[in-house]
Formats: sequence, C-alpha cells, structure tokens
Amino acid sequence: MTRLHEIAERLRQIAAELEGEGELEEGRAATLAAEAGELSQEAVEETNRRAREAAATDAE
Repeated sequence: MTRLHEIAERLRQIAAELEGEGELEEGRAATLAAEAGELSQEAVEETNRRAREAAATDAE
C-alpha cells in the first residue's frame, strides 16, 4: 500500500470517528483534527514529491 493510500485510509478513520454517534472524550476531537492536519500536509508533500520525480523522468 502506498503512503498516500495509508494517509487516505487514516483520514477516513478519523472522519468516521468524528462523525460517529456519541461524544468523544475531552480533547479527542482536537487530537484527531491535529492528526488530520498533519496527514493532509504529508499527503501534499508526497504528491509534490511524486510530481517532481515524474517531471525529472520526463526531462531525461
């Protein structure tokens, strides 16, 4: 599984937990939101890295 797939799966899990019924433990929503933000940034970096690699390959 690629890192982007791993990130997408974890983001789905976070969304499901946030949307789930019942209240989250105190601070849990903030923790999940912070993790989602970090994962989103990592996904952007990974996508940019892949774009750079593809451009470099095309330039050869």
